[in-house]
Amino acid sequence: MNNMENYFFIATISSIIFYAIYYFFLRKESFHQFNRFYLLGALMASLLIPLVRFSVAMPVLGTKPVSNLSEFITYIQLPEFTVSAQTASWWSFSKLFWGIYISGVLVFTILFIIKIIKISLLIIKSNKNRKGKSIFVEYDENIVPFSFFNYIFINSNAYNQEDNERIILHEQIHVRQRHSWDLIFVELVGIVLWFNPIILLYKRSLQVIHEYLADHRVLQQGIEQGAYLNLLLRQLTLQNEWMLGHHFNYLLTKNRFKMLKNNHYSKWAIARVLFVLPFIALLLMLNCKPKTEQTIEYAITLENMPSESNEEVTYEVDIIQGEDNVQKINVKKTEEPVRFTEEMPEPIGGFDAMYKFLADNLKYPEAARNSGISGQVFIEFVVEKDGSISNAKVLKGADPELDAEALRVVRIMPKWKPGKQMGKPVRTFYQIPVRFAIN
Repeated sequence: MNNMENYFFIATISSIIFYAIYYFFLRKESFHQFNRFYLLGALMASLLIPLVRFSVAMPVLGTKPVSNLSEFITYIQLPEFTVSAQTASWWSFSKLFWGIYISGVLVFTILFIIKIIKISLLIIKSNKNRKGKSIFVEYDENIVPFSFFNYIFINSNAYNQEDNERIILHEQIHVRQRHSWDLIFVELVGIVLWFNPIILLYKRSLQVIHEYLADHRVLQQGIEQGAYLNLLLRQLTLQNEWMLGHHFNYLLTKNRFKMLKNNHYSKWAIARVLFVLPFIALLLMLNCKPKTEQTIEYAITLENMPSESNEEVTYEVDIIQGEDNVQKINVKKTEEPVRFTEEMPEPIGGFDAMYKFLADNLKYPEAARNSGISGQVFIEFVVEKDGSISNAKVLKGADPELDAEALRVVRIMPKWKPGKQMGKPVRTFYQIPVRFAIN
């Protein structure tokens, strides 16, 4: 699964989990303003969570310090770098995926533009009057009153003065609370994640919450509840087609009537929100990578360390890689003692700069590409005290041509910032896997 496919997968799973929390724990509660921002935040989080990439630090094995060992080389393995070669095939899963996705984006973008155009045409052909921050659009069609941003659409001739005042008060609340921005945001998310049907549920739930908010505010203004409910019932025969607007009778259900009478919520309602936290942690774990995938740090233990001398002496060092998995190397002692590396080396400009250098310089060998040869090459190299790259060699090869190309580019890498121990530069051993893949 490539990065974009992984993004869409995690974004979809996130949106489903967040909406399930709303549906089972929050939907029937009357803290509508909280529910409104919860749904908006859930959508935003669903878009951002796939972008959050972090590593889980693994414990360092062993605690005994290394002493009197200036030329000891610490092993660090970098993330794998992939060099891809395109085949002559006209079809691939990636092309099919992007073809379908872009087609869906175009279709839903066109549908969104059509909705905007329909509302714009109604504004253009209707009489308009500005009252305060609201613009009243009067029409003669049999359409339920609705609002869109600061436009309030109403057929005032179809209602008496009292009903007009109640309808206008209701729609002005939508305008003041900027509910249209919520719907535009959901529409845009629906374009990006058009394949995710749960987005439609977000939109419908937000529209219902908007109506709850407006209904409660109307009743707080002193409007008699029975007369208001009767007005809502009389809107059922009118057309309701402006899906970007807020309709005076949108989703007229028994639940809406119940909410008009329910001005409180259980004392444990807010506590239910805490159910969100473990699910957020679960979603973040989907993007979690063990730190060992990026850097492999080996702890060192020494036994029977000889005393200082100017002679060149070879020590045997145990490098602990894991439980019951010990690898031994020989390290030569020199005059200048250092300890285990505290500050690891880093490419000048960061690892992004290093991988850009690899991307710009690594070429898939033509003969290997034509023969369909692929594989992974492990290159080992040393970052010297001055930051230069030395001792590059192939630890594990795949093919002579692939090996040679990976080795060539690693040898010409720019200087790094050297590793340091107690403020002094030390040599550091790195490994980088280079994968040559034919798509």
